[in-house]
Amino acid sequence: MKKLIAVLLALLLGFISFAVPLPQSMAAPVVAYDFLANALNASWNGWTAGTAAPITFNQTSFTMSDGMAALYGKAPNPTGISLEDGLKYSPSLWMVAPGGPGITGSTGVTGDYYHVYIPSNASLHITFGLTKGDTGETGIIAGVAFADDDPSYPLVELISETKDYDGTLRDVTVDLSSEGGRTGGFQLFVRSPHPDDADGVVWVQAAIEVTTPPPPTSPLVLHFFIGNTTYNVGTAPKQMDTSPVIVESRTFLPIRYVAQELGATVDWVQSEQKVTLTMSGKKIELWIGQNSASVNGSFVLIDPSNPAVIPFIQPPGRTMMPLRFISENMGCLVEWFQAAQEARVTYPAP
Repeated sequence: MKKLIAVLLALLLGFISFAVPLPQSMAAPVVAYDFLANALNASWNGWTAGTAAPITFNQTSFTMSDGMAALYGKAPNPTGISLEDGLKYSPSLWMVAPGGPGITGSTGVTGDYYHVYIPSNASLHITFGLTKGDTGETGIIAGVAFADDDPSYPLVELISETKDYDGTLRDVTVDLSSEGGRTGGFQLFVRSPHPDDADGVVWVQAAIEVTTPPPPTSPLVLHFFIGNTTYNVGTAPKQMDTSPVIVESRTFLPIRYVAQELGATVDWVQSEQKVTLTMSGKKIELWIGQNSASVNGSFVLIDPSNPAVIPFIQPPGRTMMPLRFISENMGCLVEWFQAAQEARVTYPAP
C-alpha cells in the first residue's frame, strides 16, 4: 500500500479523468464491497506538497493543515450532512483537503482500503457532491485508484473527477471487468489544486457492484487452448490474462473466464482461500489445496479418479480452478480435443 500512496501522489498532479460506461443489458447491480460501510477499517492520510501524514478519522475537531475525513450517520456524527442539492444523506463520507493561510501547492486526503477482492462482472460506482455552501472556487478533484497486491501490476486510476459547486451530485460508474479476480488496495482521494479552498467532498455512494447477465438461452460454445491466452466465445476471440494449463492430466484456468460468459458470479474469500460460484440457484465452493468441493452444501471429490486434482495458485497470484468439474456442475458439456489442445465448453449441455 506504500506503493499505492507514493505513486498516486505523483500521478494526481496531471491525470486525465475517464469513465467507461457499463453495457446496458446488465441486470440490477448488487453491492459486493461498500467503501462507506468499511470506512472505519481504512487508513486515512492528509498530504501537502507530496508528504503524507496520518489523520484521525471521525474526529470532532481538526486542523485544516492536516485535512479531515469523517463518516456521518454513525456515532459520533449520527445526523448526516447537507449537500449542495439541499438534502442530507446518511451514511455519508466527508473528506476535506487541507487548505488555509500559509499552505501552498496541491493538497489532498486519502483513504486506503486493503486486500479488497474484485469479483467478475463488477463495476465501481461512486456518487458525490460538495457540502452545502462551499464555493468550489477552482474545483476540487475526487477519485478512486487501485493497486493489485501483486506488485508487478501497475497502479490504475479508475476515477478522477473535478467537481464544481453547481447544485447537483456527480454520479460515475467504471467497468471493472478487466480487473476481475484480482485482490488489492483501493484508495479514495480528494485533491484541491488551490489550497485556499477548504471544500468538503461528500460521498453518498462508493461501492463495488456486481452486475450479472442472465444465463444464455441458446447454446453457447467456449473454446480454450492450452498455453494460449486467446479463447473464443463462439467465433469471437477474447483475451485472458493467464493461459490454461494441464496439471494432473486435467485442464486448469482462472474460472472467471467461463463464469462471466455464463452469467455466473465468482467471489474470492481471502481468509478461507475459497472460491465461490453462484448461478441459477446453484452454489459451488472450492478451496485452494483441497481435493473436495461443496455443491449446494454437499461435499464431493473434485475428481474421484484422481485425488491429486486440487485448485492452486499460480505465480504471480492467479487462482487456477479445474475446468471440467466446475463447468459440468454449472450444466455444461466439456469436451477435450487432443490434436488442437482444446477444451470446449458448451452451455447448456445437449
